Amino acid sequence: MLTRLLRRLPRFRTPKRALVLAGGGVVGGMYEVGALAALDDGLPGFRCNDFDLYVGSSAGAVVAALMANQIRPVDLYAILDEERDDPLNFHRGSVYHKGSFGIAARNFARLIWAVGKKAVTKYQLEWPDILARSGDDMPAGFFSLNPLEAYVREAFAAKGLSNNFRECPRPLLVPAIDLDRAERVVFGAEPFVDLPISHAIAASAAIPGFFEPYRIAGRDYVDGDVGHTGHVDLAVARGASVILVVNPAVPLRVGAPDESEVRHRGMYAVMEQAGHITSIKLLELGLAELRLRSPEVEFHVIQPDPVPSPLRGPSMGFEASRAALRFGYSSVKEWLGTEAAAPLHRRFSIRAA
Repeated sequence: MLTRLLRRLPRFRTPKRALVLAGGGVVGGMYEVGALAALDDGLPGFRCNDFDLYVGSSAGAVVAALMANQIRPVDLYAILDEERDDPLNFHRGSVYHKGSFGIAARNFARLIWAVGKKAVTKYQLEWPDILARSGDDMPAGFFSLNPLEAYVREAFAAKGLSNNFRECPRPLLVPAIDLDRAERVVFGAEPFVDLPISHAIAASAAIPGFFEPYRIAGRDYVDGDVGHTGHVDLAVARGASVILVVNPAVPLRVGAPDESEVRHRGMYAVMEQAGHITSIKLLELGLAELRLRSPEVEFHVIQPDPVPSPLRGPSMGFEASRAALRFGYSSVKEWLGTEAAAPLHRRFSIRAA
């Protein structure tokens, strides 16, 4: 009775907690599942499905939607690791249907044709000008996100999960970027609360160039992590006082003599490295500002070390996805045994007590 009375006082109230999952492609999402499973297994008092608010962008939106729907990360980990015959077994067909690469090849041919046509008719121009003038004939992206939307919608239905923000067991927010208005929208909040979760996920996952913008009600949306990383401010704005951020997109720091320089792994690796550099800086700057504006809020960040790992492969590839899943589990489980994890232990041990 005394404990219940004390908890009614402000200083004894249980803090509102939020889980924020940033993007990172297929391998980043797999890392997040592994990391969350390790936390459930190795952090006393921690339950991934007990957060008061879930925020997920890009690949993190898929994982956040499952956690908000009360799918236990250890169960999801087992489904993925053992590649069980289960609707939640995320596989190539979840993103790339059988005709995807044929469509991508046609889009690539269209790109070459558009540039070639302008190069012939505008031969006096420099290449940057030729590329700029080819825009009307170029594709908006190589792949479509329709297969991902269909996969999420059908998997949720098969597992009896909510594809409705209002009916989701825990509050869920999925940000994306309105391409033409150059502004963030937050699905799961007014006036975007009635959109199916599967469509919000597709909109938030539309990596520019790789995927064509995802169109909803006449508006085009792209990746939720464009200009942002994680959207931690959404959790602060909704009153969260303890925020756990999982960020899989960390740039590689080449240091050892036997490590290959990024440029030697090709243009795709250079682009991903540059994207990860931008991503981590946005997260660091955003957290620094939030700590100044909201000093009462606790921020806990989990992310991989900037060393060679399965996360260094193509972020939208499936070849390293299961390795990234296992790496997320093993690396976070090991990290929990270090002094760096002490603040997280203290926070959740207090809650458990």
